[in-house]
Amino acid sequence: MAFHRIPILLLYCAIILTCPESYGMSVQDSLHYKDFRYLFSGIRRSKEEPALQKIYLEAFLAKAKAEKDWELIVNGYKNFADYADEKMAIAYADSMVYAAKQSQDDKLIGSSYLSKGIAYYALKRHELALENYLLAKPYIEKSEDEYLQHKLKYNIAHEKYYLGKNEEAIQLFTSCLQYFKDTNPRAYLNTLHSLGLVYNKAGDYGKSMEMVNLGNRAAETFGNHSMDIYFLHLKGLNEYFRGNYASAIKYLKEAIPEIRANNDHGNVTVANFYIGKSLWDLKRYRESLPYLKQVDQALIDNNYIRPDLRESFELLIGYYKDKRELKKVLYYVDQLLVADSILTITHDKLYDNIHVNYDTAELRQEKENIEKQLSQELADKRLLILGSVCLAIIIVVLSVTLYRHRRRNRIFRELMENKKPIAKPVNDAHKELLIPKETVDKILSRLEKWKQAQRFLEPNITRASMAVHLETNVHYVSDVILHYYGKSFTEYINDLKIDYIIEQLKTDKHKRMFTHDALAKEAGFRTTQSFVTAFKARAGISPNFFSAKIRKEMNENGNL
Repeated sequence: MAFHRIPILLLYCAIILTCPESYGMSVQDSLHYKDFRYLFSGIRRSKEEPALQKIYLEAFLAKAKAEKDWELIVNGYKNFADYADEKMAIAYADSMVYAAKQSQDDKLIGSSYLSKGIAYYALKRHELALENYLLAKPYIEKSEDEYLQHKLKYNIAHEKYYLGKNEEAIQLFTSCLQYFKDTNPRAYLNTLHSLGLVYNKAGDYGKSMEMVNLGNRAAETFGNHSMDIYFLHLKGLNEYFRGNYASAIKYLKEAIPEIRANNDHGNVTVANFYIGKSLWDLKRYRESLPYLKQVDQALIDNNYIRPDLRESFELLIGYYKDKRELKKVLYYVDQLLVADSILTITHDKLYDNIHVNYDTAELRQEKENIEKQLSQELADKRLLILGSVCLAIIIVVLSVTLYRHRRRNRIFRELMENKKPIAKPVNDAHKELLIPKETVDKILSRLEKWKQAQRFLEPNITRASMAVHLETNVHYVSDVILHYYGKSFTEYINDLKIDYIIEQLKTDKHKRMFTHDALAKEAGFRTTQSFVTAFKARAGISPNFFSAKIRKEMNENGNL
């Protein structure tokens, strides 16, 4: 009897194998009466089986449409977006926004725009990501949903970080930190990692490592190790900037496989670049080449570039120029021009958009909120006085902001017209110089030759090393500089460095894309922070403002 059943069983298997669509339909039919929790669980369980997962996804969305529940329909499209590749995720996000608008639910609409922005951010389309965050903002504010408000703030902070507005990004991330710690462990770990990235970019590697250590401890506490590999990646970056190149290579190489498995091509590219940079700084140039070339591959495959990664093209150009391989030099010059074009367009548009549509809007919204509050409290004289004070403060803040804006533009114009900043008066500048005139003349002559040779760009210049070069003693060095230039020794050296950098930014379009760290190294400063401080002291504006402003002007004049 059993032998008679075998052909029937084989026939049944053949039907299933030759008609997979029919099999899929039968499975989907069997899911028709399952609840949404069961279907969602099936979606998550089958992520390693795309064909089966698609059946669960379609069943969830079909059931939501059948019940005409807009929130569930939105969730259905979100499920598709979460498990689709990055480009298809945008199409599903569009459907999600459309469905949310049909619901007329502020929370649902705001959440959908936010998800669409995050999908664009995953593609490194920063301008479109910000555009959708700003569309989400009024709906999320009206919904009064605290989680969505902090999630929006978190994603805006990432755009601030991308633009180099480190202090503003730190403020936004920090304001999210405690909320997420109490409500969402994964979001808390993400925020710790993001803060670590900003501190790293700002040059505060100690604070960045503090975030790494906090993240590792929190992962143990929550039993959630989903961010461990990214904390390791960040640890590798900090080791590079601290000059611990062997450790940087070790950590970054360990991080790459798992990050690549997450399809996170951006962080894989960053890891490869800093492995290459570590090898380059160790003078292992040939070993560094394959890693540096990964930046070019990311530009070709994904149109991905960010300001610090562009240095790979400069290193490759210099390497092949020394080898007299001119075809390769020409290729990497062309690729550098492509990278600069992408960076200039993306960075400037995003900078203008976030300033006009977010920063200014936030200030106006704060003003409107205070005015509404004042109008409701006019009956109470004491609150009216308080309101008047608040309004006065706002006026002062707006006035100060306007004054600073005009002042920064005036300073910028003066720098562009070669009007050097006026040196600050030093109390002892006109003190009688008790040094023989012949000695003074020799010091001044040698100092001028030293300056013409641009020796001031060397790092670690001290009064002692200067005295040796000028063939005099350290006291004479300080006294002559103070008497003839009205500056302390340190201020004199720093001003020469900054004047050089200002001239470079005015004349060299490539230098305008340099990070603060790269400019600091170019001028011979020990740290990025000392460079920024010296630039502000000398020029009266930040290097970030000067670089952004000059790029914008040159772009408008067609001179980039």
